[in-house]
Amino acid sequence: MALTRLRPRPRGTDLLPAPPRWATQALCARIGRPGDWYPDEDDHDATAAAIEVCDRCPVRSACLEAAMASRWLEHGIWGGTTRADRRRLRRNRKNAARKAAAA
Repeated sequence: MALTRLRPRPRGTDLLPAPPRWATQALCARIGRPGDWYPDEDDHDATAAAIEVCDRCPVRSACLEAAMASRWLEHGIWGGTTRADRRRLRRNRKNAARKAAAA
C-alpha cells in the first residue's frame, strides 16, 4: 500500500456528521485511499498492509472499541482487526462476561 496523502473532502460533504474526535488522529485518515481499509476478505496482502498501518496508529484502541460497539463498522479493517477478528473478540468478551456473572 502506497503511503500517500488523501485528497480533501469533496464539496457538499460538510453536511455529513463530524467524525469522532479520535478519527482525526487516525493514520488511515492521512494515508492511503479509503478503499485500502476495506480489502477483499481473501486478499491477505492488502489486509496485512492495512493492519500494518493500524499497528502504528496512535488511536488504534479507540478505533477498535468504536468498531466493537457499532454494527455500522462491521466491514473493513478497524483497530487492526478484520471482521472475523472482531466476531471472535465479541464472542470471547461475551463468554468472559458470562463466566464472571456465574462466579
